[in-house]
Amino acid sequence: MAEKKKHRFWAWLTRPYQFVIYRDGNFEVLKKIRMNKITFSLVIVSMFVIFFAVISLLVVYTPLKYLVPGYPDHKTLELIYENAERVDSLSAELAAREEYLNMIRDIIFSEVPVDADFAVPVGNLTEEQIREFNDPTKPRQRYDESENVNVVDKNDIVPNLFVPLKGVIVNGFDKTHRHFGIDIAPSSDVAVFAVLQGIVIESNYTIENGYSIILQHPRGILSVYKHCENPIVKEGQKVRQGEQIAVYGNSGENTSGPHLHFELWQNGEPLNPTDYIEF
Repeated sequence: MAEKKKHRFWAWLTRPYQFVIYRDGNFEVLKKIRMNKITFSLVIVSMFVIFFAVISLLVVYTPLKYLVPGYPDHKTLELIYENAERVDSLSAELAAREEYLNMIRDIIFSEVPVDADFAVPVGNLTEEQIREFNDPTKPRQRYDESENVNVVDKNDIVPNLFVPLKGVIVNGFDKTHRHFGIDIAPSSDVAVFAVLQGIVIESNYTIENGYSIILQHPRGILSVYKHCENPIVKEGQKVRQGEQIAVYGNSGENTSGPHLHFELWQNGEPLNPTDYIEF
């Protein structure tokens, strides 16, 4: 029974048909085509394939592609390429900035030696003049213009800074013992202030330093505030000079009591805050 059904189905597929083309009017036979259902199906499929292939070639290689809904025009493509180049350049710049910030974090939060070659010379002063100028044991010298050296004030290097916390310095700056800042015990006020206008580039918590804040200021200046409590600023936030950024505290393991550890850096070189701020 199954063999008969299979034979009938195959006979139905292979049954020949004749397509005749007549001339209109006198019914003259112009063309006769004999084919079965299988041949007819293959012809129809081939015609569709050829049709779509031709349409695809026209769309890809001719201006017809701009008529396709959603396909970008010349200006849009140029903007796409231009934006892609900008994204690449911004990514490179962001990576460079991130590398710089990581280096600053390593210097400030880790025990990484400070490389003197990392510091950028200030103005046209010689190294000897800068050492003399920053030496607290020597009086400030003002160089005469006749010696072809500019008269320099410390405010020309670091602008006037706001007091970060009103109090008493209990531990001073000591670069030889790797204490790159000062410890301030508050007198009465508990607020910690930004010494200069800038942007918050770090506001987080570490086990050693507790809640810490780093501000980026003009002229390559960084100010660091450690062992805070309840920081009220976030990374990327702009702050004004004298604006409260936190409350002093006793957070972190590297602390023996409530105080603010304050550091001042310029171009990767630690500065003695007492040279620039009157506490």
